[in-house]
Amino acid sequence: MSNESSKSINWDQLSIRWGQALAKKGRERELSPTKQSSPEPLNTTSGTPYNPRDHRVTLPNQISIDENDAQSVVSLEPLPRSNDSSTEILEGRSPARTSLDSSKPDIFTPESSENLSSHGQEGSSIWDEDRISKYQGLRIKLPEVILHRHYDRRIPVHIWLASTLSPECPMGRAMFASVIAHRDSYDLKATQAVTRHLSNFVPNTGHTELQSTKAPQNIYRDSKIGGIPTIFYAVYSRNERKIHTWLKEGADPNSIAPLKNLFDSKLGAYEPVPVEIPILGFAILLEEPWIVRLLLTFGANPSVIPDILRLPYTKPAIYYLSKSPEAITKELAENISQNEATKWCADAVVIDHLKRTANLFIRYDLHRADTFKITARQRQFAQNPQFKTDYTPLFKLHFDIIGQDFAIKKIIQEMLRRPNEINQMPYQRMRPTVFLLAGPSGHGKSEMVSHMTNRLYIPSCRFDGPDWNLSDQVALNKYLDEQTGPGTLRISNGAAGERCMIVLENIEKMSSQVRDSLFYKPITNNNGAIVNRYLFKTIWLVTTNILNPMILSFYQEHQPLTPDKMTGKEGRALMSQMKKFISSDTTGLGPLFANHIDSIIPFFPFARDDQLVIAHRALWDLRSDLLRPINLSNDRKRNLLGNIKLVLEKDYQHCQTIAKSYTPSEGAKSIKQAVANLKKDILYHFLESSEDEVCEKDEQEVKEYILTVEKEEDAIMVRTGNIIPKGES
Repeated sequence: MSNESSKSINWDQLSIRWGQALAKKGRERELSPTKQSSPEPLNTTSGTPYNPRDHRVTLPNQISIDENDAQSVVSLEPLPRSNDSSTEILEGRSPARTSLDSSKPDIFTPESSENLSSHGQEGSSIWDEDRISKYQGLRIKLPEVILHRHYDRRIPVHIWLASTLSPECPMGRAMFASVIAHRDSYDLKATQAVTRHLSNFVPNTGHTELQSTKAPQNIYRDSKIGGIPTIFYAVYSRNERKIHTWLKEGADPNSIAPLKNLFDSKLGAYEPVPVEIPILGFAILLEEPWIVRLLLTFGANPSVIPDILRLPYTKPAIYYLSKSPEAITKELAENISQNEATKWCADAVVIDHLKRTANLFIRYDLHRADTFKITARQRQFAQNPQFKTDYTPLFKLHFDIIGQDFAIKKIIQEMLRRPNEINQMPYQRMRPTVFLLAGPSGHGKSEMVSHMTNRLYIPSCRFDGPDWNLSDQVALNKYLDEQTGPGTLRISNGAAGERCMIVLENIEKMSSQVRDSLFYKPITNNNGAIVNRYLFKTIWLVTTNILNPMILSFYQEHQPLTPDKMTGKEGRALMSQMKKFISSDTTGLGPLFANHIDSIIPFFPFARDDQLVIAHRALWDLRSDLLRPINLSNDRKRNLLGNIKLVLEKDYQHCQTIAKSYTPSEGAKSIKQAVANLKKDILYHFLESSEDEVCEKDEQEVKEYILTVEKEEDAIMVRTGNIIPKGES
């Protein structure tokens, strides 16, 4: 068979026939009279309900296969192309581009190896407008993976992987790559099957003869498919659960993949764009902010993204450059090509895609990773083997909370201090760690409580001061019994009791009698007997609005709140004033309550840049909501306002307009309300865009809604853009 004929074979069709043959063979074995075990039924459902973060991109239709491999499958008849692309809509996030090109061909023909270096990174010009515009409609792709619509989830993973998975065999590589990208992340059997087969793709194990590395083998870190680390296929799935598994098991968050072509292109019209891409850059090109954040929390290096594309994060420097190609070429050459960490994106096409996909949400997290540094000494203090405590997850709070750097730093400092204090003063074991969270509503107090609970992975119990009653007291005592257990003064083991969190909201509205019983009267069980509990692992988060005037006044007088101000005399004076105010009799709290507080944590109004980030995250949530597929059913899944992709050409302009609705008294709620009003405008536009009913045809299409900022009217306008079939979205 000639090379030309081997390249003309449709790999997706062969993969379907291969999967069907394996399934048929498996069913024949199950029906065989010699089979001893009971047959395993074929799973005919996807196995999980809709997950807005489990979404796909369209992948290449064909790959090149060797002549020998082609001969082994050439007898298979070609299958008719499936028209069912309903599963390929991006259900929760955007594709890796800002504008979609509906005229793009959907058949990918692989390029020959001779052409791979014809337009490589080293030989490409820094800025070429014509070439950039030519590639703007292309999708990011990984080799070997079949189309999602051709991956049949009804066929169990162990049947997909029933063949000999050899890294040297294109069939084996494609099967395994497709399973990683498309399998159900909640399918335990599928997960176990993938784990078993990863070792086949680790150098110097299974079918390979490469030399082993000196470091201990880790299948999640070392496994590769065609030279590409398998974590890239997990990221390609856009499924955070899969990615977290890889990272938790030791995959490198700074992995690099040598891609022969970054895009899903066609040889006749496009030359390949080879790139040695870091995993962080790959996630950004897919425009996946939550995955970018996940990689950063596991230690991904933000410096692989050029400063000119991400700093300042509200409006990067590239937007300030002259429109002259020569000026842009000079600036990019200085900022990218001369930096070893960013050389991977020296190609103008890659730079352009990064510029459009590195949105404000992503740029802010890159900025946080750059500026919020954790020292080795802090990590040492965070882990205490004696008390079996580990507070290192709190170092990730700066990704969860917008702004409020002082509050985050203060909480981390106190959590690192307490175990050392308890070790020196054993009587401190009898009291919990108490934080008083103060500040105006909508500025992160509730988010701090939620994220601390999630990060530390500990149970929590919440009570509201005004509604406190006898049943709450009983519930709290029962909760403490369950989580901490009764203590005894003879216990010297600091590990007695378990970590838990108790949240008391609006403490100033709680009666003094209740506060007395909670904080400085002997603890009793439900039978009235006094018990001793080791509560040092218990965290009490107490919220109040009584300090709002003092915090707002300080912010108005000293903004912007720099770290030097907050650690200097101004910050110390504020902390002292708040402590005195809480201790005074005028507040109704009193000195006894104040003495039980380890630290007062003030939450300040958001700075202008923080307001923009909040606006963008609210817009992103709206974008994800509108991308949900249209559903014409008459049950709770019904959704008529869907299959809409919002396009924000310059996101900072939209965020600036929305942020003007911010008020310090309401905080983030005022910004989210502005985005809710924008959703109403989008609904009105949707209702007026057609007189026809929403029908099955609309289920198969994705509409672009382009948001533009009218500066004169200080408003965001909505207009309809391209209409794209689902399979090409």
